[in-house]
Amino acid sequence: MYRHPWVQEQARLRRQAVEAARQRAAVERPLRMVSGPSVPVSDVPVTGLGRLATLPNEIIMIVFDNCSLRSLLRLERVNKAAKKFVSLLHDIVFVRETARGIIQRAAPQFRNIMFTILKITTYHGLRQLLATYTCETCGQPGSFRMVKVKVLCDECNTPKRLKDR
Repeated sequence: MYRHPWVQEQARLRRQAVEAARQRAAVERPLRMVSGPSVPVSDVPVTGLGRLATLPNEIIMIVFDNCSLRSLLRLERVNKAAKKFVSLLHDIVFVRETARGIIQRAAPQFRNIMFTILKITTYHGLRQLLATYTCETCGQPGSFRMVKVKVLCDECNTPKRLKDR
């Protein structure tokens, strides 16, 4: 299948941007080895949150707030206790439905980028992006465009040369 060189170049640039975003996320949240005594696996099924239940609820909510939306949606499917804890997150229904709507309305070539953004953005960051009602540049309320994962009003999103006419 023939692809115009410009299209190939744009695809290469998108791949580079996605890889750069993954690397930034890895730097911000590096993986750490958890050392401790090995615990034998039990034959007794664990209900509830297992060892996570030993933590205070506030700590669990902070941990969940720093998970990605994808991780939270997967966690919901583990059991009823996990689903209940995830449902306690602030604006979870709004964030879930808005993210689903954005992906459904996205042009096919941008869906993979949206999935990648959802994978690497924490729930707290995603909620902040989706629930912001003021422009990050000028601070005015209104309708918005998400540009390079920034929330901008129509006026700030318009190129300067179009405003001057």
